[in-house]
Amino acid sequence: MMPQQVGLAAVEMPARMEIFSGWKEIASYLGKGVRTVQRYEREMRLPIHRPAGKSHGAVVASKLELDNWVTSSPARNDFVSKNWPADRVNSLGINFLQVDSEIALTFASMALETKNMEKRTRTTQTAQKAYDTIMRLRKGIRLTDAERDRLDANLRRLKDELQSLDRSLS
Repeated sequence: MMPQQVGLAAVEMPARMEIFSGWKEIASYLGKGVRTVQRYEREMRLPIHRPAGKSHGAVVASKLELDNWVTSSPARNDFVSKNWPADRVNSLGINFLQVDSEIALTFASMALETKNMEKRTRTTQTAQKAYDTIMRLRKGIRLTDAERDRLDANLRRLKDELQSLDRSLS
């Protein structure tokens, strides 16, 4: 910064502001990959600006803001959940339970539709294993009411289909 005289007082004027334009320039300056820098923006509030307030597209960042972000680690950590690994694992668990319940329903439907007893037995066993796995794993997963309702609806339907299959296999 260069002091300049304004009246009797000296005022500090900033030197020319350095602006990085685009993810590649920002990532290069920080010594990281583009995807890492994009993740920093999402999860750690990296100071990125978008023209006209758009949520995607062109991005810019100032050297000063990036430098402040890098050096103010404790303040930045306030924005990041200390439980983010557990939250991420829970989120993945929720997705797994939902997808696995839908796959199990597919296998149960296949078993109900086939006339081949060997295939019916195999697909029923697969659906039953999936049901048992879901029931065991869901104990360790935190579900919202909406997630629980959706999963429970699939599991009720799956249980009904499995009971129907058990009767047909007996």
